[in-house]
Amino acid sequence: MAWRRNKKLTAQGLSDLVYLPRDRSQWDCSLSALAYGARRRIEGGRPDLAAWAVRHGLPVSARYLELGEDAAVLWHGTSRPRAEKIAEHGLFHKRGLWTTSQPEIAHGYTRSRADRFATEGAMVCLVLDRRAYQPGRDYEVEPNESIFRFQHGLPPDVVEYVLFHDEIRFAGAHRAPAPAAWPGARFKRRDGLWVPVQKAPVRYSESAAYSTPAEFADLCLRRLLDELGSVAAVELFSVAYSRVTPWEALTHDELLDLLFEQCVPASRRSRKVQTFRSAR
Repeated sequence: MAWRRNKKLTAQGLSDLVYLPRDRSQWDCSLSALAYGARRRIEGGRPDLAAWAVRHGLPVSARYLELGEDAAVLWHGTSRPRAEKIAEHGLFHKRGLWTTSQPEIAHGYTRSRADRFATEGAMVCLVLDRRAYQPGRDYEVEPNESIFRFQHGLPPDVVEYVLFHDEIRFAGAHRAPAPAAWPGARFKRRDGLWVPVQKAPVRYSESAAYSTPAEFADLCLRRLLDELGSVAAVELFSVAYSRVTPWEALTHDELLDLLFEQCVPASRRSRKVQTFRSAR
């Protein structure tokens, strides 16, 4: 796919949506990876990979939970064909293996691979045991302290998630017992409108239900605000598109209108990410 910066949204202050395709589009690895990156900058540290998985309807990595504070979450941008091989055989490169703690940097490699080879980009999420790797012996750290160049390959058992254009695939060996994933919603066309596959209203929780895609997106936004306090635009887009089937049921404008109607900008920008809090 051809990558083009979304200058209009960037000009509006939504820099985290810079790579959101301009038109109605399928949710993809860009949204989910950059949502993790935005949360990382907002919190000023390491976000919870398990919570990220639950929000996107994914299994939680048992490896990540077992390692606890010793877990290092790294990202690798590549092409879809290579990502498929990485999930099976691990990562290796004769000139060294590049990974990063910042998904935005890995996304740059994803874009370059997609443009250079005219193929679909993909991202790989790795969970490593910090205690098993030593700087100098196993890897070198770039000056910005976010890029790690491994001097040898990494085995397939460190690959926990592979992010494609149309899905996130859990590649870990073990799933952890975890809270139920955020519910998804399925819609169909009827008389020119999107209606739930199930009989409306569809129950979302003990106290909430929805009858339209917009109402479902509103419930997602409210839950994000309840759990996180503030939300970046890319987090809403990532969760909404990952939980709605088919993706055509929601438009970019509907999500942006919802964000601006229900929220106000937070008092300050958190590490270059514009966040929003509830207007109520």
